[in-house]
Amino acid sequence: MIVNDGKDNLAELIRLNYTRVRVGDGSDGTAASQEKLDHEVGTEKTAEPTRVNNLLTWNVTYTGGELPPSGATELGVFNVGGIMLTRVTFKSTGPVAASDSVTFTVKLEVA
Repeated sequence: MIVNDGKDNLAELIRLNYTRVRVGDGSDGTAASQEKLDHEVGTEKTAEPTRVNNLLTWNVTYTGGELPPSGATELGVFNVGGIMLTRVTFKSTGPVAASDSVTFTVKLEVA
């Protein structure tokens, strides 16, 4: 069992180190063995998560010009060395006009 102070400390270490977000248009399911997105597209964004105790939240916005015409279907959180912490898949954003934007929110609980 990880005690509450330990969870908070781990969350803080993650907050300080995992500050990069990447998107892709891959469609494979997620697996613990994955080290990268299926098919990375777009620009890597810096996004320092907010932390409330052991809950971390990343918010990142992409403009339509930063996404492929087909849209995005996967997102990963990475450290500066390229190590992926988490990957999520979702229904495609579809085409996003260059003047529009999409905000992605990822929440992670250290439990």
